[in-house]
Amino acid sequence: MAAEQSDTISSCSISREALEDAFIKVISTAKIKGHADAIDEAFDALDLGNTGNLNRSDVQAFMQSAARHTKLDAQDGKHSVIEAAVDALIHDASGGGGDSDDNDEDNLITREQFRDIFNRHPDMLTVFEDEDASTARCQLALSHMSNPTDIAVEGLLEEEQLEDEQIWVHELTTHWKNRWIALLWLVLYFAANVAVFTVKAVKYARYEEAQAVFGNCIVVARGCASALNLNACLVLLVMCKHFMTLLRRTPLRYFFPFDAIQEAHIGIGIVFALFAASHTAAHMCDFHRFAYADEADIYALFGDKVDPPESPAGRWRYMLGTRAGITGIIMVVCLVVAYSFAFNRRKQFNRFWYAHHLLLVMLIALCVHGTGNLLEPYRSVYWVIGPLALYAMPRIWRESPMSSLDIVRMEVKKGDVVQLRLKKPKYYNWLNRAGMYGVLNVPQISRTEWHPFTLSSAPSDEYIEFHFCRVGRWTGQVHDLLATKVDDSESSGIKDAPVVKVEGPIGASSQGFSEYSTIVLVGAGIGVTPMISVLKQLLADPGKVRRCFFYWTVRDRASFLWFTDLMDDIFEADKKHVLQIRHFLTSVKHDDRDLGAVLLHHATRAHHRRTNVDLLLGQQIHHQVEVGRPDWLEELESVREEAESLGESKCGIFLCGPTKMAEAVYEASVTVSKQSADFHMYFSKETF
Repeated sequence: MAAEQSDTISSCSISREALEDAFIKVISTAKIKGHADAIDEAFDALDLGNTGNLNRSDVQAFMQSAARHTKLDAQDGKHSVIEAAVDALIHDASGGGGDSDDNDEDNLITREQFRDIFNRHPDMLTVFEDEDASTARCQLALSHMSNPTDIAVEGLLEEEQLEDEQIWVHELTTHWKNRWIALLWLVLYFAANVAVFTVKAVKYARYEEAQAVFGNCIVVARGCASALNLNACLVLLVMCKHFMTLLRRTPLRYFFPFDAIQEAHIGIGIVFALFAASHTAAHMCDFHRFAYADEADIYALFGDKVDPPESPAGRWRYMLGTRAGITGIIMVVCLVVAYSFAFNRRKQFNRFWYAHHLLLVMLIALCVHGTGNLLEPYRSVYWVIGPLALYAMPRIWRESPMSSLDIVRMEVKKGDVVQLRLKKPKYYNWLNRAGMYGVLNVPQISRTEWHPFTLSSAPSDEYIEFHFCRVGRWTGQVHDLLATKVDDSESSGIKDAPVVKVEGPIGASSQGFSEYSTIVLVGAGIGVTPMISVLKQLLADPGKVRRCFFYWTVRDRASFLWFTDLMDDIFEADKKHVLQIRHFLTSVKHDDRDLGAVLLHHATRAHHRRTNVDLLLGQQIHHQVEVGRPDWLEELESVREEAESLGESKCGIFLCGPTKMAEAVYEASVTVSKQSADFHMYFSKETF
């Protein structure tokens, strides 16, 4: 048997080249004669022995070839996926009667049975149409017209042009619906910067004594200083995540882009750096003019506040040695060091994180920077003290013993995934919402490293739970530490459990699911955790949600076993079919242009329908695993059709996964939304 399942099958082998050549002929037949003749020609191509039937060797040959082509491992434990798929296809072809293969006459598929497979499943007929099939049919139809440029064709072109114009309008409307709140706040932000800069700049442009000493350089310097105060306040305020979490619970969530606060923080940081550079350059100009200014003009401006030496070099040293000069140098150094690490945030996160704390030193220096009151009473501290307090309080709290939570259960699952279940604090009953996240620290590993992970537990659970994968140094160390603490005889046993500190819960985009009647949840790999939290909440209380489409994509088939209990609970409890579950194994390629792959996929579905056993996983599971990557446009169009059938005009999409997947899903959602002015899809991506 092992020899038959190897990549070099002798008696029942068929090369990819032979299949592809035969399939080109099949597609040509489908174009000219139709699907019925194409099915017959496909049958003849797969009938290697020309016996008029497909025997077990024939079926195994093209399925083995398809498995290699789609990168499907042919072995799964003791039972071959291919062997089971062959059994399933022969059984389905025979009519699917009974629970065993006794009804499958001599393990053969006749021509009539082969036709019947496609007749019962017309969606499989697309395998006989290549990408240019519709174009070829259009050209064939036009060739039969006496005059291809007649009135009908012109009318068709005019109609298509009108549709293109409507789609352009719908596309513009779609992008506006997705971003109007963020764009509005962006306009307000730039208007505020222009306002504070202009007010201060105009003041010093009219300040004759300042003009006499510094000229127009002071206009730029003071205008930038005013804008720096505003941006110092905002850059920290948007990162006061606990404060933002509380605001999410207010009606402000309808008018403020909370899901974009990290992007806002980055954008404000860039503007801050530009104003800081301009402010520094303008003050260099000021110092130069001050070094050569007339003493009478200096006295008229500063009075007894300054007593500079007479030499230009001495005046330079004097200005740099003032409180404003020293704190200014400190702030420039902090900015340069912190920003230089921001470019490698992904690759060197710890260095970026530690260096980023220099910006807190910079803000403290900013509070002291103007306390000399040389030109006017200082105000920076009033801009910064509020956000500093809001940011510092949770940071101080998480370092206290109150943030330590007892471990209730810990388990190391397949795929190096850690399940960590902790005792639920009382304040979680008020603060926690499905889709939120927490920040974890294990002092035994590192007292200073805190890492964000989404809660996989629901608010209704009596515990809080995290699942995280071994993907880096810290998670690897935590994985190894917990693995040594888990009792071999009982997966949930705990021996000398380490201390775990938790900061949270903190608001995230996924908690916005409750605002929609139709939602789409997308998780990639361990990114499924926020969606698991939402699914648990929907099982406990669906609220206004009438339909939920859940997509989970993974590369390792063992990943589907992480939450099998929850999937079983959904199958048992969801009698109204509110939740629709789709699993995708992306390490196996789905090729709907390959006849063998299509039949292999059909066989696995038939086997699952009959036995509830998924061949890819090799075990019983209620929701069958699909292969390949989802066709997001096709999936979201199906979502829209069902949502519209329920009378809904909008849908919320929530995703936790890589950037490329997010881009693909967002582009598909825009395409679907712009097809109709009466339906819109709102997209949100999880960011920390």
